[in-house]
Amino acid sequence: MEIPFPLQGGSAAISRVREQIEKAAGTDFPVLLRGESGCGKQSAAEWLHSLSPRRKNPFIETNSACWNQNSLVHSILFGHEKGAFTGAGTRYRGCFERAHRGTLFLDEIGELDPAIQAMLLKVLDQGLIEPIGAREPVRVDVRLVTATNRDLALEVVCQRFRQDLLSRISLLEIVLPSLEERIEDLPHLWQGICRRRGLVLDCPQDLVDRVESKQMKGNLRDLERLAIQSAVWGGSATPRVLQSLPGG
Repeated sequence: MEIPFPLQGGSAAISRVREQIEKAAGTDFPVLLRGESGCGKQSAAEWLHSLSPRRKNPFIETNSACWNQNSLVHSILFGHEKGAFTGAGTRYRGCFERAHRGTLFLDEIGELDPAIQAMLLKVLDQGLIEPIGAREPVRVDVRLVTATNRDLALEVVCQRFRQDLLSRISLLEIVLPSLEERIEDLPHLWQGICRRRGLVLDCPQDLVDRVESKQMKGNLRDLERLAIQSAVWGGSATPRVLQSLPGG
């Protein structure tokens, strides 16, 4: 797998991240990816998996921010047996079981309820999951990669996140830089977005000012949005449709 677009560039900040990912990929320790929204955390997780010895096995991703009920979260992560509850017509393999011998990317881990945090800690410590309705626990072999844009140390102080879980998931921690921390990459990133979107646009002269004045809080997402708006409102957009930049 080639270097994902969000991780490309020659700045010291993104070069350091690539080096850290390459080193972490050769290990099996949990990795915590931190950074603002739109910095490329998902791309970093996918690339880490592609470089790891587990690359031929599944890469499963899920987002904690999408869940609002503990019973639902339990089922999504750990699965359930047929007949375990009303509506459970078939056995469901949760994220951990589907990621067996591969990598599970758990995004927005700071959104997890404390009760689910305790279950996750048990999996990390024992390698066992308990699907709802199962008579026996199931052993899994999963490399966990998590991501957050929250300050989890502060969440611990506020008693919203478990210190013991934070210690386990952050054995290796990689911080993705914001656009402001990689100003020298802006021309390359702008050109890359234009190529992906089929646009022909000069890099705005005030782009650095926009970034430094905090107008690009969404980082690469906002950079892409600016390119599209500039092309459409300026009349240079083509009907070509391409996939949006990876999130994270």
